Amino acid sequence: MNKKLIALAAGATFGALPLITSAGVTVYGHAQVEVATVDDGTTSNTVMEDNARGRIGIKASEKLGNGMTAIAKFEFRTDTADNRRTADGGPLTGREAFVGLKGGFGTVQLGNLKSPYKYTGGVKYDPFVATLIQARGANGMSGGKYGHNGFLSDNVGYMLPKMGAFKAWAVASPDESAGTGGDFSVGAIFGQKTWEIVAAIMHNDTNGAEVDSMKIGGMYKFGNFKIVGQFENLSFDAPGTPDTDIYFVGGQAKFGNNVIVAQFGNTDAGGTSADLDYFTVGLIHNLSKRTRLTAGFRSYETSATAETETFALGMRMKF
Repeated sequence: MNKKLIALAAGATFGALPLITSAGVTVYGHAQVEVATVDDGTTSNTVMEDNARGRIGIKASEKLGNGMTAIAKFEFRTDTADNRRTADGGPLTGREAFVGLKGGFGTVQLGNLKSPYKYTGGVKYDPFVATLIQARGANGMSGGKYGHNGFLSDNVGYMLPKMGAFKAWAVASPDESAGTGGDFSVGAIFGQKTWEIVAAIMHNDTNGAEVDSMKIGGMYKFGNFKIVGQFENLSFDAPGTPDTDIYFVGGQAKFGNNVIVAQFGNTDAGGTSADLDYFTVGLIHNLSKRTRLTAGFRSYETSATAETETFALGMRMKF
């Protein structure tokens, strides 16, 4: 009897897959684990980490006619290394979630959204993002929810329709009760497959403590090589908190299934002693379009007298 029940359940599940596909529902995810040695000058430890890359998501769409499509998405972060917790606690934590419409007028999204500041250049310029040798939070790119980490809650987003080489995207929060009212981010890209120029701004007001961020950057491809770079300026409306400039430049060389990467960064907090450097060199070996191996070294200064060095090996699979 148990075997019959299992067979019926399996048949019902797999029989429903065509219906799910025809309904425009897609299930996807990423799995990643790295093994690394981390030396902060005082102690040296071997760690196994997912480093915020593990995720599971569901996307849905429905054709409405008149050129319009309804869209929805839920994406959750999980931890591949231990499958029990994430840095925020619990086995799953929220990432992107929205409902929206797209058509000839562009795309409208409402919910917990990606930041144009984060994804205009930014994390797309770092092939080691969400690994233990990434640039963000390590003097190469700004971290935090209003930099290159996290998502923006209670937001309305709008993306312009395709306009040749120009793309633009904006999000803003009208929700004053949640304390996010007045927050916004805008990003613009002008370019083609081999080159682009990007610019973005971000404004955050938390209980009267305002932070304004801006950046410009670009990408250029020639043959098997790619060069990327960006400059950020963070302005804090708080006494004694100096403006911060962050510089990032990276180079990539592709040979067959391998990509050699070298990246440099610098964070300068208003000419104070917080003038800190970042450096990474590594290799990406693509086993397929969905699976890759990585190996690399990162060094970044945590203060004027201390730095952390990391040697990491990892594997990632997208599905």
